[in-house]
Amino acid sequence: MKYDELELMELFLSEGKSLTDNYGDGQYIYRFSKKNMQLILFIYSYEKQINIFLQENNRDIFSVGLNNITQLKKEDMYLKILREDIEVAKICFGTAISVSVEA
Repeated sequence: MKYDELELMELFLSEGKSLTDNYGDGQYIYRFSKKNMQLILFIYSYEKQINIFLQENNRDIFSVGLNNITQLKKEDMYLKILREDIEVAKICFGTAISVSVEA
């Protein structure tokens, strides 16, 4: 899976943390909070998988797992999630956090 860690830092306003304390295994978690909303992104680079959770007041209101992801790409205030150059999901880091997934 291809992504730029600096672009993710710009969107999430922090570095990703290793899920296993082994930064070479490609398993990371990124968190972003705005008001009462929290976005949690799990990246499993070598498995080409991501999991997205959106919470309001610490309760899950949306979650999705995506497979065969080849690229995460920042575009303005969006994180585009691509499978073979086709956008399958998009996260908006605007005034409100939103997640859209293509059917």
